[in-house]
Amino acid sequence: MSGPCQSRLGFDLVTTLVGSGLTLLVSAAALRYGEQVRWTLPELYAGVGAGLLGLGLLVGLVYVAAGWR
Repeated sequence: MSGPCQSRLGFDLVTTLVGSGLTLLVSAAALRYGEQVRWTLPELYAGVGAGLLGLGLLVGLVYVAAGWR
């Protein structure tokens, strides 16, 4: 099977794996180094979440502006 369906499935799979990997890395970093910074664990999660949300919105806007989606 070839065509858009196959490549879309691959993109979704890669996106899920990258997102899961980032979540695990951020969780591990927060647990390991959370006491060394002045922020609490929920504040660290909120900051990283806001950064990833902003990055996702920026990339999405670039894709829409370029006509890729």
